Amino acid sequence: MSTRSLPAPRAVTLRAKPSIGSLFEKWALVGALVVLLAICMATLPQFRTASLLTTMFNAQSLVLLLALTATIVLRTGDFDLSVPQNMVVSAAVIAQLSAAGVPPMVAVAIAVAGGIVVGIVNAALVVRVGVDSFVATLGSFTALAGLAYLVTGGKVLTGVPDIFVNLARSQLAGIPLITWFAWALVIVLWYVYQRTPVGRYMLFIGGNRNAARLTGVPVNRIRTSAYMISGGLAALVGALFLGYFGAVDPSVGGQYMLQPFAAAYLGATAITVGRFNAVGTLVALYFLTVGITALQLLGAQTWVTNVFYGLALMISVTAAKLAGRRNASARV
Repeated sequence: MSTRSLPAPRAVTLRAKPSIGSLFEKWALVGALVVLLAICMATLPQFRTASLLTTMFNAQSLVLLLALTATIVLRTGDFDLSVPQNMVVSAAVIAQLSAAGVPPMVAVAIAVAGGIVVGIVNAALVVRVGVDSFVATLGSFTALAGLAYLVTGGKVLTGVPDIFVNLARSQLAGIPLITWFAWALVIVLWYVYQRTPVGRYMLFIGGNRNAARLTGVPVNRIRTSAYMISGGLAALVGALFLGYFGAVDPSVGGQYMLQPFAAAYLGATAITVGRFNAVGTLVALYFLTVGITALQLLGAQTWVTNVFYGLALMISVTAAKLAGRRNASARV
């Protein structure tokens, strides 16, 4: 996508001198994570072991990848709820093609192409037709859930090629590659969001779509591209999902709906407040992970996890909305 000839959005480039209050707001979640970790280490002996911390954060790498993928469309002011189910279907497609003798890289390429098609369909409904993005992508999620059962034949697929298992589970400096991939995506999206014109245009579109269109920003093209990238990236995450678990269960898509969006919205209250951002999403997910792990070690029932994430999503959406309003008022 070429953006050289596009005018820079003034509403995004104007910056006010940071105050103590704004700095506190920016780093409050980071501080909360540090304080929560300190409390857990002081009260729960298990938190004093490096193995628990490593296991805890490595186990969230897949959720982190999904949360980061979700921020791509969220940043433009839309939703893509189909991301987790797109991941599962893509993993199933790769598994079935590999079992049929298709070379692994060809299988991944086919799955990514399918993920991009899902993004195109979502964009056609949301951007071209004008269907509400929440409704349209929830429909895509449901349709993909059915497709997952079709591709798998309603059973758990096993016998994953070693190349996918090694891709996700092999360790570098004692850390699984899937975690390194998640951290690498944080860096890539941070750079795109904070240091490129496209990242600023996405933010401008998410903040005021009509104003962005009036200044000459190709709103529809960027929104469509965001859906396509989201779909393709979700398919790539599917390859890591396949290797990480060594199997594909067609029923697990719904389990990955709540956590990524809770992390993405809570992340919008940190680092670049009121804006979906990569580093904030990372901090938010680890904050939620530490909280959930502490509750489980204290003997909380399994249903507490859903309650915790549900409340976190409600609070973070409200906080992100209020922060966005404050940022908008400050620019006026």
